[in-house]
Amino acid sequence: MMLAATCNCNPVEENEEMVQLKADVEDLKGVVASIKTFIEDAAVGNNPWGGKVGLVGPPGPPGVGGRDGRDGADGRDGVDGMPGRDGRDGGDGRDGADGLPGRDGLPGRDGEKGDVGNSGAPGIAGPEGPAGKPGPKGESGPATGGAIYTRWGRTTCGSNAVLIYEGFAGGSQHGHQGGGGNYQCMVYDADYNSNSTVSSSGYLAGTEYQTNSYGIFSNSAHDQNAPCAVCHAKTRSSVIIIPGKRSCPDNEWTFEYEGYLMSAYYNYNGRRTFECVDAEPEYIDGESGNDNGALFYFNRASCSQGVPCPSYNANEAITCVVCTE
Repeated sequence: MMLAATCNCNPVEENEEMVQLKADVEDLKGVVASIKTFIEDAAVGNNPWGGKVGLVGPPGPPGVGGRDGRDGADGRDGVDGMPGRDGRDGGDGRDGADGLPGRDGLPGRDGEKGDVGNSGAPGIAGPEGPAGKPGPKGESGPATGGAIYTRWGRTTCGSNAVLIYEGFAGGSQHGHQGGGGNYQCMVYDADYNSNSTVSSSGYLAGTEYQTNSYGIFSNSAHDQNAPCAVCHAKTRSSVIIIPGKRSCPDNEWTFEYEGYLMSAYYNYNGRRTFECVDAEPEYIDGESGNDNGALFYFNRASCSQGVPCPSYNANEAITCVVCTE
């Protein structure tokens, strides 16, 4: 019987051909079984066709190898097996690596305030620390005294002082050998004791500027009588007159006024004290005559008699300044 030929068919046709192929295989098995039986019978002398059985011929040539058969269809899944017995417990595993630190927790609530503890014993006194820097200068306290000075040549005081009184500059007549040696700031409205009369006495005269036309004071100041003012610096305790300067020493001293160092003429009989006459002098009204009572002259340095020149100059009027502290 011939086997059915293979073909490239669609899946449905292939299934039908497989059925036919299986049937052909079964038929072939029957044929092979018949041939086997025939050979066995012939070997023992049985001749199914009634003739003598000839000698066995030589083996035929090897048959040609058949083609590989097609893969069979996948079998169905088998039935699940029965569960196996539980295995024995395994040994303990090794310790795992340390984990990363966790995040900080939220702050807890404040606890209740505890009771006040007993006071501790006083500690040992520590060493005395270094002295601190001086603090800023405080405000001036209430006036308890003050400084008093005379401003020669003016009728008013500076901004740091109050006027006690104003008057005129008086002194002994310039040609008298006797009399007072200093200048006085005389009041205008004199008070007298009507019972006090004198005949033998010194004489007090008004004081004139003898400034000529040097250009230091106005030319009109010459022969004018000088006024004066007595001043009270309430918040100061000291006053100083500095000849030869026009400013005060430092911030502790307060400037009151500047002027020129004046006194009597060097060749007159009477001597007078040096006074600081204001650099911008005023005059007494109605007293412009050349009376030559007490006199105010400029002073200049005698460089040949021990005055350091320079800084002094033999031909310039010496200055001065009045300061309070």
